[in-house]
Amino acid sequence: MNKYTIKDFNKTFPDDDSCLEWLRNYIYPEKIVCPTCQKPTKHHRITTKKVYGCDYCGHQISPTAGTIFDHSSTPLKLWFYAIYLMSSTRCGISAKQIQRETGVTYKTAWRMFNQIRSLLQEGYKPTQGEFEADETYIGGKHTRAKEVVAQRIKLRYSV
Repeated sequence: MNKYTIKDFNKTFPDDDSCLEWLRNYIYPEKIVCPTCQKPTKHHRITTKKVYGCDYCGHQISPTAGTIFDHSSTPLKLWFYAIYLMSSTRCGISAKQIQRETGVTYKTAWRMFNQIRSLLQEGYKPTQGEFEADETYIGGKHTRAKEVVAQRIKLRYSV
């Protein structure tokens, strides 16, 4: 499996327009049904804003609406780069590191960090699915027998 490198990232997302186009294709993979005229259309890009307009009535739809990018003056490329950094590092990354890498203020980096982290944790339920724990002591009165059992048994829990 090939790793997705920073070179690949910069090739895929060279500017804000490519990020916005990727977001539109992700949210609306097919034609968009206009909420005003109820006609399915591809919508055309309005270059002065981060929106797409209906080909028939001109109603505007923003792919960033309802996302972590909504009402942010930070360029989409920096948002996407912060997501890339947070998802590609093995040990995690701090808001301070995002500030250094992107050149935004610490307040902006901290907000981005928290928004991305909440997005990555969305739908995560720690007791759902299968997980393993070794040498685990869970509840009850601590006795030597429980400690020995916890050391010898690989606890496997499946919901």
